[in-house]
Amino acid sequence: MAQAKFWKFLSEVRYEVKKVSWPNRKQLLSTTTAVIFVLIVSGAFLGLLDILFTNVIRNALIALTGGM
Repeated sequence: MAQAKFWKFLSEVRYEVKKVSWPNRKQLLSTTTAVIFVLIVSGAFLGLLDILFTNVIRNALIALTGGM
C-alpha cells in the first residue's frame, strides 16, 4: 500500500515539474545578480549596525562601571 502511494506521488511530481516554466539564461543571471546585490547591501548594513551597537554598549558599560 505504502509503495503504491510512493509511486503515485512520484508520478504526480513528474507531471507537475513538466508544467514549470524555467527561466532562461538572461533571467537567471539578472535575478541572481539582484539577489547577490541585496545580500551584500544587507550584510554591509547589518555589519555597520553591529559595529555601532557594539561601540555604544561598550561605551555605556565603561561609563557605568567607571572604566574598569
